[in-house]
Parts: sequence; C-alpha cells; structure tokens
Amino acid sequence: MTFGQDSLYILRGTWNQLPEAPEVLRLNASADWSEQNHVFEREADIASNLVIVNEDTTSHVWALLMGEIEGITIEPGDTAVVDLPALPMGTYRLGLIDGEGSGLGAQSMLQVGLQSGGDPALFHWNLCDWEAQQMTSWSSGSEPDPNAAYVPNYFSINEQTYPTTLEDPNALISVALGDTCWIAVANHGQMDHVLHFHGFHVEVLTSNLQPTRIGWSKDTVPIKKGEGMTLQLVANQAGIYPVHDHNLIAVTNAGFYPGGMLTQIIVDP
Repeated sequence: MTFGQDSLYILRGTWNQLPEAPEVLRLNASADWSEQNHVFEREADIASNLVIVNEDTTSHVWALLMGEIEGITIEPGDTAVVDLPALPMGTYRLGLIDGEGSGLGAQSMLQVGLQSGGDPALFHWNLCDWEAQQMTSWSSGSEPDPNAAYVPNYFSINEQTYPTTLEDPNALISVALGDTCWIAVANHGQMDHVLHFHGFHVEVLTSNLQPTRIGWSKDTVPIKKGEGMTLQLVANQAGIYPVHDHNLIAVTNAGFYPGGMLTQIIVDP
C-alpha cells in the first residue's frame, strides 16, 4: 500500500540571501524556482513514493539520507519514481548526495507523522552552514580542494539568514500562551550545531542519530551533522525570546553580528 505522491524538481538558480548571490541548487515542489527547499510530509508507518524530475543540466544522485534508500542517479531531463519505506514518526533528511548537489544546497526534510495545519502546530528548521568560496567552485563546474580547511562564513535556517528568518512563518515560532508546538529540525551542514532556547526548555521527541536523548528536556540541544530531530515546546510564558546557535560565528553573516542561525519565539498572552 502506498500513500501520497509528490513531484520534486531539481532546479538551479540564484540565492539572493548572500551578497555574493551564488548559483545554487534547490528541491522545489514545482518547476517554478524558489530559494527555499520544499519540505515533504508523510503519514507514519505507511509506504509512499516520490517523483523526482531533474531540470538541471548535470546528473545528480538523490537519496533518503538516513540510509534507508541507496543513491539513485538521475540524468539531466530524466524523471525517477522512488519508493519511500514505511517510517515511524520523526524528522528525516533527503536530497542530493553528489558533491555538487549537496554543496549547492539541494537538501531538505521528510516529516513523518508530523502533518502541518493540525494540533500541535508544526514548524521546521533546515539548518545549514556555507562557505562562499566552496560554493563558487561548485557552481563554476570545478570541485573544491578536498584538503583545504572548511571555514563557513554563512549560516541559515530554511535557506534564510537572520534577519530574513523572522519573515519565514516556518522559522519564526508564533504561538499563543499555553500552546504546544513541534519543531522538525534537520542539520544539512558540514558541522554540528547547538541550538539554545531562551525562556524555554524543549523535549526531544525523535532523533535518528542520538536516540538516547529522546525524552530529554533541555534549553540547549546539540544537532549533529546529518541529524533529523523533532522537538516539543510548551509555550508556558508570554513574551519574545531568541533562539540561536550557541557557536558565536554561526550567528553572524560573514562575521557581522547579528545574523545567521537566529530566530525568535513569540508567545502571545
């Protein structure tokens, strides 16, 4: 039995979040370009499939990045139908795993059993770190030096850098006093990130790399490289509170503070 079928388009375009306006790759829900990767939803414990259309001029390798599915090469202009296994509730990473595809940001998340528009409210954070020089190499058709030190200078939530994160209804958490919400988090970067919540503790509901942390309630949560995690937040006090990476460089834009992985929790009384 299968449930649900979406089409995913591999597209190339310009990312205007950065001053360099680099050429990037994205996974979009239609053939219309968007700077943000599309997030997919599925019901828990039901198999499904996904149609992938490569609109780019080069071949790419797609995978469900948690290891359930081997990489599938899709040539330019080709379409592939891939099967997604029945999965338990959680947040999973998917996207391109070839060097150019991952280096230029064509990665997103699969939310299983976390359908939006219901109760509790659902938000999502696709985390990533970026090195502009490395991205320039990929977009020019050359491979970055594998021996060079990786020094990221931009950091994003849902392909947005602060203050633009506050304009994203999925990155900015806005709830009423007493509400419970879930936050699906996927770390697509090349380094671990540690999220610090002001004003609240969050409970870890699911984690594919740190299952021993499930049930923990913390105000600071490490999200490992390649991890998908689901958090629960109970809005037990009104106000405006920041959420940010606890690594100082990750809350800058090319070294200028504030920027990067920084958003807010707004709780209306």
